[in-house]
Amino acid sequence: MAGISWENNNWLVDAEAYTKELSGLSEYSLRFSINPGQLNYQENFFQGTGDARGIDLLVQKKFGNYTGWVAYTLGEVTNQYDVYGKEKFYAANDVRHEFKTVHTYKWKQFDFAATFIYASGKPYTAPSGGYTVTLLDGTTQDFINVSAKNANRLPAYHRFDVSATYNFGRLGSGNGTIGLSLFNLYNRKNSWYKNYELSNNTIIETDVQYLGITPNLTFTYRFK
Repeated sequence: MAGISWENNNWLVDAEAYTKELSGLSEYSLRFSINPGQLNYQENFFQGTGDARGIDLLVQKKFGNYTGWVAYTLGEVTNQYDVYGKEKFYAANDVRHEFKTVHTYKWKQFDFAATFIYASGKPYTAPSGGYTVTLLDGTTQDFINVSAKNANRLPAYHRFDVSATYNFGRLGSGNGTIGLSLFNLYNRKNSWYKNYELSNNTIIETDVQYLGITPNLTFTYRFK
């Protein structure tokens, strides 16, 4: 890791570059067995290695009623598991670009805040087909064939959060505040992961999403 930083009472500017080798990675194998108890611990997990590298940039304003910061990360995380071949593939937590900005403003007894986050989509493995096997006991088991490991990307993730807090100041024997926040203000449908099921030889895709717009009202009282 290498970096450079400059800071005074009003500003902070920071830049870092990093690279790291990852070892001892494991992934649950989800392999099928008529008697799962016959599989030992090692057979239930794949073992692998990986690499992580990237650049982090940060600019922060620390003075005045208006403060805030802007951060950007350019990164890459790759894994290699022998079971998938000798070629490296993008890790499930690989995010190429991530941008985040936080702004706060203080006016009289009010505190306002706004946060925006953008991140490029994470990798996932898509299905390529499916089939059903009839077992010896007459029951059936569905199987889904998959494409190249983590060769696809979810849509980009982004959201905008806002909040406002009123400070009562002295209230009885303590201090009180009341606040309202709105998470994901414009109700972005951000994908968390995709789930696949096989029904009548047809693959059904379900897009599991993070929370949409979510209001939150808080009241805090601190005794003195």
